[in-house]
Amino acid sequence: METKNTDASASEPTTEQTVAAQPVIDTQSESPTASNESPDSHKSAEQAPSAQDTPTPWGLIFTLFLLLLLTFATTAGGYYLYQQLQTQRAETVDLQQELNRTLQTVLVEPNQRISSLEQQQNQFKSSVDLAMARTLEQQTQLEERVSIIAQRNPNHWRAEEAKYLVRLAGQKLWLEKDPSTATSLLKAADERIKSMRDPSLMPLRKALSKDIAAVSAVKNTDISGTVLTLDTIIDSLDKLPLNRAETHFSADELADTEVSDSLGDWQSNLAKSWQALIDDFVIVRKRTTDAAPLLEPDQQWYLVENTRNKLLQAQLALYRQDQVNYRNSIKLARKWIYQYFDLKDQLTIDTLATLDALETLKIQTTSIDRFEASNLLNQLVTYGNLMTEETQ
Repeated sequence: METKNTDASASEPTTEQTVAAQPVIDTQSESPTASNESPDSHKSAEQAPSAQDTPTPWGLIFTLFLLLLLTFATTAGGYYLYQQLQTQRAETVDLQQELNRTLQTVLVEPNQRISSLEQQQNQFKSSVDLAMARTLEQQTQLEERVSIIAQRNPNHWRAEEAKYLVRLAGQKLWLEKDPSTATSLLKAADERIKSMRDPSLMPLRKALSKDIAAVSAVKNTDISGTVLTLDTIIDSLDKLPLNRAETHFSADELADTEVSDSLGDWQSNLAKSWQALIDDFVIVRKRTTDAAPLLEPDQQWYLVENTRNKLLQAQLALYRQDQVNYRNSIKLARKWIYQYFDLKDQLTIDTLATLDALETLKIQTTSIDRFEASNLLNQLVTYGNLMTEETQ
């Protein structure tokens, strides 16, 4: 930069040369009107060359240099910022890709759950639709049945009542063993059919009459009363006295054989001792009945409990209508009471008489398996009338 300024200053003409050359040029090119110019114009003309001959200021050069430095710095800063921006942009892209991969990895299980829930929802929806379809179908069938029932004859309700009464009679006969109540229910069912006043129902009434006669023929065994009688005997077992062994001496005889303490009665005491010796040496007893076995006092409880157990078995056989086990239990209980208890006691006598009466009890079992009127009642309820053999 200093070289250029030196060359420029060398190539430029000096002030003296410019001043010296200027009059020559002015004199040659002066026009006739040059003399008329004012002195001020000469002064300005003289001052103009002096302005061009001034040297270049260093401030301008320094300003230009600063501008160049600022431009270079701005360019370098912009390039650096551009590089940083590109780096950050690449890092952002990598981070975004890594985030996307992490999100995809994390969202795998929720997506699977969502798909599973969607499948379950579809299955539930299909099952609900199927259930709704079935419900609608059942509702349609129910409406059809209601419409059919509404159009039927009012006698249909009487037939339903008769069918219910016959079913209840079967329950009383086979489950509760109550033929009398079953007979009453069959008669009530016959009254319902009779109130319908339909001559075509005569076969049904005939079947009901046969069922009523068959049930009436069954003898009613008083099971409840028999059970209560057995309960009374069971409760009185503890009060029955046992059959104890009896001595052959009376109280007066035992009093006569006692020896006194007086020395004056030595003769009577000797006779009593001799008589006691003879009596104990030979004893003769006469029995007209079987010898009753003797029980120890602590064995009485076992006897009473075994007898009570047999009577309870008789009750159970009575409920089950088991004639064989019932009679065997009654016989064994009576045998033990007759063998081990006092036969002279009035309570024992009454108990044996009651057991003898209970042993003759005959449990009646019904041979009826099905009422003949049941099938006809089902036809009447289902079809509204009885089906003939040709129709069947």
